[in-house]
Amino acid sequence: MRPRTSRCAPSRSASELAAADQGAALPCSPPSDADPVRNDELDAFFAPLSAFAVLILAVSGGADSVAMMHLVRRWLRLRARPPMQVVVATVDHGLRAGSRAEAEWVIGQAQALGFDTALLAWSGDKPATGLQDAAREARYRLLAELAAGFRSHGMVGVVTAHTEDDQAETLLMRLARGSGLDGLAAMATSRPLGDDRQMKLLRPLLAVSGARLRATLRAANATWIEDPSNDAERFERVRLRKARALLAGLGLSNDKIALSARRLARVRAALEAALGDLQRKARLDLHGGAFASFDRAAWLAAPEELRLRLLARLIASYGGQSEPLRLAQLEALVERVAQAGFEGATLAGAIVMSHGDDIRVWREAGREALPTLTLPPGASGVWDRRFRVGAAPDSPGPIEVRALGAQAFARLRQDFDTLRDLPAGAAATLPAFWHQEELIVVPRLAGLPGAPADWEAQRRLYSAEFLG
Repeated sequence: MRPRTSRCAPSRSASELAAADQGAALPCSPPSDADPVRNDELDAFFAPLSAFAVLILAVSGGADSVAMMHLVRRWLRLRARPPMQVVVATVDHGLRAGSRAEAEWVIGQAQALGFDTALLAWSGDKPATGLQDAAREARYRLLAELAAGFRSHGMVGVVTAHTEDDQAETLLMRLARGSGLDGLAAMATSRPLGDDRQMKLLRPLLAVSGARLRATLRAANATWIEDPSNDAERFERVRLRKARALLAGLGLSNDKIALSARRLARVRAALEAALGDLQRKARLDLHGGAFASFDRAAWLAAPEELRLRLLARLIASYGGQSEPLRLAQLEALVERVAQAGFEGATLAGAIVMSHGDDIRVWREAGREALPTLTLPPGASGVWDRRFRVGAAPDSPGPIEVRALGAQAFARLRQDFDTLRDLPAGAAATLPAFWHQEELIVVPRLAGLPGAPADWEAQRRLYSAEFLG
């Protein structure tokens, strides 16, 4: 379904797309005083994308993402060297009549610009509440699955069209929740997509207003789709958009709010550098993912914010949880750890223990068993959100990755003297490769003196890389 284009570049709903096919008149978006994005600005926005072998442009059909698609096309044409592979992906959420037509329209627009395309669908039942959050989660899951299919090509970037306006709205929403610095720094231009370091979520347009992107489309005589949910006041972000004029009258314009977010991000970067210094002073050791240890006295001497950040990072790395750690819970734990006589506590899937002069952190086994992952030869995957595990192409048949377990570790430790300094609770949660009930290898332990003789050969076939 290919809508007609007019000189004023109208925005269109699904019903209007159908009307366009029938020759009906289409409404025009109101003119904007904003300047279109110029060619000499493109490299400043998109140059970081050059590091990726594959780019997946997430295009909904709305003005921001359609403008991004056009701008990336312009940027690619200006590049001296051959471009990377670029795929335009759109998601049919199936939430209203006409959503399939909209998705197909996006595909047609992308193909007309010369892009490869992928139409993804969110199938199954939809929740009665929290619909926007569930749709966002499904969208990113589908995009991550698409990106994973390109991992063999090298680094994969999923590119979204979040703008300065989205940045401002995100800061205000997080301010309303009492977020700390990390939340108020709002969206980063780049972050990992899921647990895979080879895949990134990229937001190159955070310094560009939505008005400029619409002006860019009008200048190109291009069109876009208006999502009716953008007017639904039951959604928090919509209510903030409708309060924009009032906020601007109070001096809280989107560009100023987004500027605050960028300045807070700069402060966060400085804190990250200070955290690196603390990690060195506290002699942080990750022990290959088995457990972390650091000097308690050096940690106590650091400012509270740095103590919070170090413990938060280790709990996130070892806890195996998908949900972000609540700041109030973390603050309460840091207060407990700082007290004399602290012995241990659990939070978000991690155990935090006092051990001599050190604090140790490792994965809590929990009441439910840790996951099981079956790998055929040549496959890899993320196990328990902590390790990337893999089986070589010449490995013999499918193999299971599951926790070593307390009993198997106890048997190993009887004949494996170098394991005596490894906390049993931490060792029990390490990824082990099993064929039915036969333990094949524990990659984290295979290189230690005294390991079973055949484990060295198994290390070539089976791998486990800590993601922390």
